[in-house]
Amino acid sequence: MSQPLAQDADPSRNPRGEQPRASKKKQKRAVLSMPSINISMGNFTLTLRKINLSRILSIFSGNKRNGGDGDGGGGGGGDGDGDDDPQELTFKEGFRLYKSEYHDIWAGILFLLTLFGFISLSSTVIDRFEKGMDFKGHTINDPTNTIALDMNTFILFSVVLSTAFTASMAYYQIFLFFTNQLVWFTGIFNVGFGLGIGVVYMYRRQWGSGITHVTFGGLALVYFVSWIPRFPFTTLLLRTAATVTRRHVAVHLVSFIGGILATSFAAWLFVTLVAVYIAFQPNEMRSNLLCRDQECKAVITIALTSFITFASYWMTEWMKNTMHTAVAGVYGSWYFYGGNSNPMPSAPLRGALGRALTRSFGSICLGSLFVAPVDMLRQACTIIPRQEETVDQNTLEEVANRVLGVAMKFLGRITQSFNRYAFSHVALYGKPYSPAAKFTWQMMEHRGIDALVNDSVVGATISMGSLFVGYLCAFLAYIELGYTVPDFNRGETFTSAVMAYAFLSGFQICKIYMAPVTSGVDTTFMAIGLDPEILVTQHPDLWESLVAVYPRVQESIHA
Repeated sequence: MSQPLAQDADPSRNPRGEQPRASKKKQKRAVLSMPSINISMGNFTLTLRKINLSRILSIFSGNKRNGGDGDGGGGGGGDGDGDDDPQELTFKEGFRLYKSEYHDIWAGILFLLTLFGFISLSSTVIDRFEKGMDFKGHTINDPTNTIALDMNTFILFSVVLSTAFTASMAYYQIFLFFTNQLVWFTGIFNVGFGLGIGVVYMYRRQWGSGITHVTFGGLALVYFVSWIPRFPFTTLLLRTAATVTRRHVAVHLVSFIGGILATSFAAWLFVTLVAVYIAFQPNEMRSNLLCRDQECKAVITIALTSFITFASYWMTEWMKNTMHTAVAGVYGSWYFYGGNSNPMPSAPLRGALGRALTRSFGSICLGSLFVAPVDMLRQACTIIPRQEETVDQNTLEEVANRVLGVAMKFLGRITQSFNRYAFSHVALYGKPYSPAAKFTWQMMEHRGIDALVNDSVVGATISMGSLFVGYLCAFLAYIELGYTVPDFNRGETFTSAVMAYAFLSGFQICKIYMAPVTSGVDTTFMAIGLDPEILVTQHPDLWESLVAVYPRVQESIHA
């Protein structure tokens, strides 16, 4: 099979881009075999059947299914795709690397240094806390401290983190088995719960939390109502992703393991933050080595907390985007090879994950730094469609329309360099992140797929569902603090901080657990941008359904 790897940045000169399939024929391999032999002795005939020596040799070489990917991840074993035929197409053959080298190495090194710094700081402060003293021998974990890691604290965050994981897993099951109701369920529960607990907080005189929740609930209501015309299109995308996901058990395993890792990291992060606060508490008149025998000031705690926050953000985003990249291998294989019941490349998830952890490690680290805030701003601007300018528009509508237009142009330029669709391209072809982001977005704009992206609210739906999980965790933390009344919070000094941490933990855990869902939709958009004709010829059912709910797609595909 030949695979074009053109790198022309102009989509009009390179209309098919880097599609993996130029023909439907499988690659032919030399097969070593022994022919059948007939031995006749009178009325007795002995027949030795043809023996495939290649299969026997592959078993002894440990390469029963066409070997490894060469990128640290593909080859042997499988994700439930195909049989043991030695001529089976591998992920490496189906999606050839742009260059067999490591990309964005500097970003990978910077990420590893950040990770090492976080681990060093965490291990140091936790070790000092366990020994019961600060860096000059003063006792730090006694009842007189303003905050401590006691049994009440352990119970509090055990309840919060277990709830976050359980709610995320339940939300994932709703996506799998009640896909058509997912958008409605998300909007109703988010708006209702947000407004409801906002009223409860204000009744309990928690004005900051109450006003925040009521404001977010009101905005969610406005957004949700504006989504209604987009529900059929979004539901079709989610239903397609759910159909592919149910066929590959490995995708469920990625979500589950990702949720476990995210929950464990949230617990580790909480212990680190508390230990740092106790060790460098500015209210205590004590010195330590890191303060050079001077009184610790708030700037020390703020600086260390800021570093921990940045490191945790980057680490969780890397975790989420690594899952995204791995699952993109499955959806890319399904789109380009799995149509009309055709066999897919073997072990697509393993092959993509191997590339994500080796040659594309630096690219994922680089993209993880910037994609989340850029994507959040883009969603905020595209969530309500821009109105066409008319003569009867009032001044306020005209100003708002122009401001939104300027913001969209600005974000459009940023999106060319940093977008989550690049992770799907990195998974399949192993390009550096920045060239992959620019190439992917230019191709999608050339095909008109960016219009489909703007009309999809899949990402916003998952974000709203994650907000609901965050609301739930924060509310449980508030109830637990009020019921147990721990010593460190008798004056409700840390109520807001604990609730904020519980909210962010629940939100991020759910986002990570649901990463394969958004990965499936994003990879589908990216693949359509590379080769839209495959959607028509290899996935006719999906094409017909898409035309039925979104007729404008014909303009994009056949442009």
